[in-house]
Amino acid sequence: MNARIAANSLFLILLAITTFAAAATATISKAEDAGAAAQYKQLHFSSDPAAAAAGTYQLDPHHTSVLAKLAHMNLSRYTLRFDKVSGSFQFDPLTAAATQLHIAIDPTSVDTGDPAFDKRIAAKFFESDKFPAMTYTAEAVKIADGHVAVMGMLDFHGVKKQILLNTTYRGAAQSRMGFSGEATFKRSDFGVSQWIPLEADDVTILVETEFVKS
Repeated sequence: MNARIAANSLFLILLAITTFAAAATATISKAEDAGAAAQYKQLHFSSDPAAAAAGTYQLDPHHTSVLAKLAHMNLSRYTLRFDKVSGSFQFDPLTAAATQLHIAIDPTSVDTGDPAFDKRIAAKFFESDKFPAMTYTAEAVKIADGHVAVMGMLDFHGVKKQILLNTTYRGAAQSRMGFSGEATFKRSDFGVSQWIPLEADDVTILVETEFVKS
């Protein structure tokens, strides 16, 4: 009987502790949500490029993703992600234009979710030992009506070609500017023609990025 009472008491104690922990967690979550909402209101977000501050902007790697998509046996459009990306540009709100845009990608940072396959792609397709960086450079970038016109030079696998990057200006908040971009090209134009057509020639690049005023 005493053992049953002890067991029941222990159960009630554990139930009380669990209930208190759940209540505490819910209280913290509500406080965090309220804080996030208040912080968002203070961002002074604007979709008008003229509202962004002039100066040099550096790419924020924590809020940037660069994905490459291509068809495999025409069954799926599988995705490669690049985990090491850097870049910067100069911005003038008076003309809503950016200049000296430069983006660099480390080809060894390719990520498919399979480390062994990643190394194979970096070595066989990108020849990262010979070409340690992929770069995209544009001398002028014009922002108008939420669209960003970017014609830049892609330096990939030792070949340089002009590539159009269709970009959407997402807006500015405090010292940040945000963009989404998409470009398509044929990898064979850059001397990367292994396994075509088993692996598609057409590659689509998808970019989501934020830049921070330095």
